[in-house]
Amino acid sequence: MRNLRSQSLDSEGTPSAERGRPDNRQSWGLRHADRRAAVILITAAFSMLVGRFGGRLRAPDMQPLQRMISWAGTQMVAYLILPTIVCLIFGIKLSEVGWSIKGLKAHWRPYAGLLFLALPAVVAVSFSAEFQVRYPLLRVSEGEQIDLAAMLIWWAFYAAQFVAVESFFRGFLVLGLAPIFGSNSVLIAMLPYLAIHFSKPPLEAVASIIGALVMGVLVLRSKSFWLGVIVHIVVAATMDVSSLMQKGVQW
Repeated sequence: MRNLRSQSLDSEGTPSAERGRPDNRQSWGLRHADRRAAVILITAAFSMLVGRFGGRLRAPDMQPLQRMISWAGTQMVAYLILPTIVCLIFGIKLSEVGWSIKGLKAHWRPYAGLLFLALPAVVAVSFSAEFQVRYPLLRVSEGEQIDLAAMLIWWAFYAAQFVAVESFFRGFLVLGLAPIFGSNSVLIAMLPYLAIHFSKPPLEAVASIIGALVMGVLVLRSKSFWLGVIVHIVVAATMDVSSLMQKGVQW
């Protein structure tokens, strides 16, 4: 028996009631997910887990320097070694995820401008009590004699883990997902980058959103994360030195 209920049609003859509904002929199962996107995002999930909880495997009685080196090593395993292994297994060229240094000379100016804006803000924030409690990560008490050798060793590992962080968030995620999601890959990478800043001072967490967006756009243009590594190291060094100066440590 004919259905006598009337349906309004759009300009293409499609019932208006069906507009906005998913096409039932299209499967929404995970088996139809893009293979590259699935590999990168699943790897990212495991990397985030290792980066967050891997430190629980270290011995509880470590000295401060040993503990911080162990933390930096965990970050490098999570954000550099695991993604690199996945790239090699699944045929993703490292140059596609930002490891190339080709053409960097043409892109240094925006990064220099970013430092010009960021460094005064870092120095200003270094006067806050919350900042001084947090930094440097290798603890130094107010007025204490600094162990320069230990601090230099720590800074070397600290810098190395920034290579891991930038290669992961700007390289593996932004550049790795860009062929699939375009510039939206910057937004995708912003969320986990913000998540790793939840334990830090609120202003730094907010700044991580801005940093992820700006650095993500810049890496899409340069196709390399190395200038981002330099920016990250310079900012982090300024944070540590500013905090130490506010604490009045003895060098």
